[in-house]
Amino acid sequence: MRKAWSWSAASLALGLALSGPVPAATILERSVEIDIRPDGSVLERERLAVRLDTPADYSAWSSYPIFLDQNRTLEELSASATSPEGKVVKVGRKDQDTVDFTSEGELHSSRQAKVVSFPVVPPGSVLRVDSTVREEPYFPAGAIFLGSSNPVEKLRVEVRGAGADWRWRIDGSRDGLTVQESPGSVVITAANLPRREPPDLAPAEAGVHPVLRYGWRGAATWQDVGRWYEGLLRDVPRAAEPVRRRARELAASAPSSRDRLAALLAFAAKQVRYVAVEVGIGGYRPAPPEKVMERRWGDCKDKALLLIDLLREAGVEAYPALILLAEDERIDPEFPSHDQFNHLIVAVAADGLAAPGDPVSEGLLFVDPTDETGSISWLHPGVQDQYALVVRGDRSGLVRTPLRPALEETSLQVELKIEPDGSGRGGVRLDLEGDLGSSFQRLAAASRPEEMEQGVRGVLGRLLPGAALSQVRWAQAGSDVPAFTISAQIQLPGLLPAGGLASSFSLPSGANTPSTGLLQDRTEPLVLTPGTSLVSWRITLPDGACVPKPDEQTVENDLGAFRQTVTLDGKVLKLERSLDLRQRWIDPSRFAAFKELALADQRSAKRRIRLECPAG
Repeated sequence: MRKAWSWSAASLALGLALSGPVPAATILERSVEIDIRPDGSVLERERLAVRLDTPADYSAWSSYPIFLDQNRTLEELSASATSPEGKVVKVGRKDQDTVDFTSEGELHSSRQAKVVSFPVVPPGSVLRVDSTVREEPYFPAGAIFLGSSNPVEKLRVEVRGAGADWRWRIDGSRDGLTVQESPGSVVITAANLPRREPPDLAPAEAGVHPVLRYGWRGAATWQDVGRWYEGLLRDVPRAAEPVRRRARELAASAPSSRDRLAALLAFAAKQVRYVAVEVGIGGYRPAPPEKVMERRWGDCKDKALLLIDLLREAGVEAYPALILLAEDERIDPEFPSHDQFNHLIVAVAADGLAAPGDPVSEGLLFVDPTDETGSISWLHPGVQDQYALVVRGDRSGLVRTPLRPALEETSLQVELKIEPDGSGRGGVRLDLEGDLGSSFQRLAAASRPEEMEQGVRGVLGRLLPGAALSQVRWAQAGSDVPAFTISAQIQLPGLLPAGGLASSFSLPSGANTPSTGLLQDRTEPLVLTPGTSLVSWRITLPDGACVPKPDEQTVENDLGAFRQTVTLDGKVLKLERSLDLRQRWIDPSRFAAFKELALADQRSAKRRIRLECPAG
């Protein structure tokens, strides 16, 4: 499955521009007309005029893509560049290339782009594109991005021909927009819109909001979207005997329904490679499970449907679940449509099967056969805390997947002995569980040993700046939750003065929260990575050294908790620090709670350890 390609070509092109370096060009005019025809087709007419204000703008706008597919065909296209002196250069056919493209993991795709390549022109020039695309929509809905990282002098977006019984919604702020509605149509205009510059750690859609969403042929519900997807599945051959036989073989040695789920999930995740062939409606409709099992490859929807058929043969109730795989995006639950999802996972009836801590919501256990490092207990964070459309006939509807921050843990353990020269010598161990553990497992599997060692040294070097490393090792760990362990011998020079006499010293360990300066005048949510970060130092002090003053700091609120303690156990100085962040999406109303946690974390990372020295 892929991100919906039914969105207008203009929106997609502008969205693509937003993903690169922020240009300074000015959009003089942007016009998008959506004409919904009686035969069900849609005409998209786009007009775009962009003035290049700096030399860097040309590289950002020199190529302009118009996205196509089996259901999207280009009917008209003209483009030109006008120099500051008024000379007009038309872009001919030789500068209009059709490019096939695939995403990572795709073997073949029907997606194309007609790319307009403009001639080299100086700042002050204006680039123009006029295009008409005909689309045969798979579902009666669409969306247009209204925001831009460029200033927009004139904006006009119109949807017409939708009929009397239609729906539309603007997702995001309407500031600066004028909206006029009439039967079957809506017109949105604006003038002199400033460029959108989303702050760091903002939601992905902050750069393209607001978004106009529209649909026709009645007021669709999430049930309707579920029925639409079930209609696609009805055309897929199911319950083939080879699939049923494999299910019985895999489940034969599994004594319980949970064991059967674990065995079948492992087969679909690890024995079927992720490879996609996206051709037309095949971007939404899975391949027959028998075919996927025979060739041992498929994309997310292929692997999910195979697992569902395996589970049903083994007596486990399971359903497809459409979901958005993204850690910094969310769907709009108020506007049912098919094009907000990009992934398919599996929802399993949890009764009598799930264990405490499993990703269960509303009686459903969610598993992802696409992720070969996943398990019954662990879901990738990108599909946690997301609305999933569980497809099950008249009971189809949205279910919010749970957030499991307790399974995302980073633990740094350092044990040192202070040498006579004041340096610290010992060992370090870094344990990564959850998404980071999964990422490092994949990295180790795809890298040569020397490449992996270089990367591991870089990670430890950032955590312990100035440390000399030797005997660097790494290993895969974990079962239900992916984990990875890194260890090394280290020497930290100048940790204490020679002889160990000092009134204070600092440890090279940074904060795990972003600067609270990000909250200044901020209106966008803050998107973070939930989980637990643990830091432990054990430092054996020399005889006669100054000893640390005991210290303890604790902050806890509804977003999480921070705690740090400094103690002395005989000759061993112990520092323990933990940050537990329990939410990903921090809305402005909760900034005060986040600031409380962040300040405690950042001040503790900078604070020196105070020592008390023997008399004389």
